Amino acid sequence: MRIGIISDIHSNMEALNTVLEGLRGDVDEIICLGDIIGYGPNPRECCDIVRDNKIYSICGNHDSACYDDSLIDYFNPLAREAIIWTRSQLTQDYLDYLRRLPFEDVLYGLRIVHGAPGEPFEYITTIQDARAAFISFDEDVCFIGHSHIMEYFELKKGSVIIRQLPLRNKQELSLEEDKRYIINTGSVGQPRDGDPRSACIIYDTSEKRLTAHRVPYKIDIVQKKMQLKGLPQILWERLGVGR
Repeated sequence: MRIGIISDIHSNMEALNTVLEGLRGDVDEIICLGDIIGYGPNPRECCDIVRDNKIYSICGNHDSACYDDSLIDYFNPLAREAIIWTRSQLTQDYLDYLRRLPFEDVLYGLRIVHGAPGEPFEYITTIQDARAAFISFDEDVCFIGHSHIMEYFELKKGSVIIRQLPLRNKQELSLEEDKRYIINTGSVGQPRDGDPRSACIIYDTSEKRLTAHRVPYKIDIVQKKMQLKGLPQILWERLGVGR
């Protein structure tokens, strides 16, 4: 089975549609690792696209903050402003949909979570973070998002040495039986690894091989929408630089 894995759409409809167009016909199923909404100008439309395409999604911190008032204070001022605006765009039907999303799951032997296993809103960005995460799940492979940085952590079984490595466009990675992996798929709608192109991964479950993809989309259209809707300037400016 070939699975398309995406994350951190962040209400960026143009990016999402472009990524899905590239995945169609090349994968059997698509999984989203959360943060369908937040930051961008089209939260309703992105929820509709995910639902209409029967994409199985995990709940991200931005998704959760739209229906759980207790989480709003954990966000920085810019993210908080975007969440408040996003809430104002969502009817109860959308909030109920987001509330039903699981925080963590195992599909096809793969652990999937937005942030970290057992701590769905925590980040894994360092080897120290990964060390704690590896002891929190039993599977050999865990796919995550949250940091918006496409990379992976590799741990040889029986060893304590962890490697942290980037994933580049078109890079293929064959997963080895004697190793465990935490793989960050990057972000569809707001990359932060210096590459403004959308990120996604295709994983072949039979061959245990993944391919990283970066997909250009019409960033200027999204930026204009965000300006017109009064979203913070830094949020639309960063789309152009991938930071």
